[in-house]
Amino acid sequence: MKVNFYIEFLSLISFLLFIITSFINFDKNSILNKSIYLSNLLFLSIFNLFYYLIIYTTSSILTNITSLLIVILFFTFFFLSIFSFKFIKLRLLFIPFFLILIIFRSLVNKSSNEISSTVEIFSNKLLLLHIMSSLFAYSMLTVSAITSICVFIKASALKRLNYSITLINLLPSLFESEILSIRFLKFAVFFLLVSLTSGFFYHLFEYEDLLYFFNSKVILSIITLILIISFIWIRHVKGLSNILTFKVILLSYLFINLSYFGIKLVN
Repeated sequence: MKVNFYIEFLSLISFLLFIITSFINFDKNSILNKSIYLSNLLFLSIFNLFYYLIIYTTSSILTNITSLLIVILFFTFFFLSIFSFKFIKLRLLFIPFFLILIIFRSLVNKSSNEISSTVEIFSNKLLLLHIMSSLFAYSMLTVSAITSICVFIKASALKRLNYSITLINLLPSLFESEILSIRFLKFAVFFLLVSLTSGFFYHLFEYEDLLYFFNSKVILSIITLILIISFIWIRHVKGLSNILTFKVILLSYLFINLSYFGIKLVN
């Protein structure tokens, strides 16, 4: 317990440093400032990986899944920030989300008395594929949801003709944000398909029945998948407004959160 306390404390300190470096002005001395920011983001990613490796045998499954999700999201954001400045400009929108996840992990870790069977879970290749593809699907949908928030903010501000130049300049352009949002929505579809397929075959081989499709988590995941595919198709054929795009993506994100976290917490 004492070790977990120190790990949680260091996690919050490292995240605080990430917040501070997120407010660096990249327009001035950009190479140095970007290097400082990316180095801190890499450190935070590696630290959370070590966090997971230290606590995974003594924590609940939900804590471990959340920890893995944080690792995937931090590394995803790190690599995307290296290859595209557009993602660095999304940093201020990612801060609240990362903070919520870290606090959620801390609260679950303290409140749960359940000991994880993560080692046994990860020894099954189909189940491992199912879990990892589920986490990547959630990560891709998270990036899409956050970029869609950027679309909503900029579209609403430009529509009212009443906005802060500083705020607008801190975020990617409306065009860039919309492209990123749809692109990661398509990645989410791919990983959701892999997740549902691998989950089905694991359940079939393990339990030899078709009750997999009657699981509430699976039903919500299928609803999410159908909603996203329908949205992408309608948008391609007829086109949809920025605001409607934002609403559909957030609705999909709500369903996936209910599937991954909501039902687990209720149960």
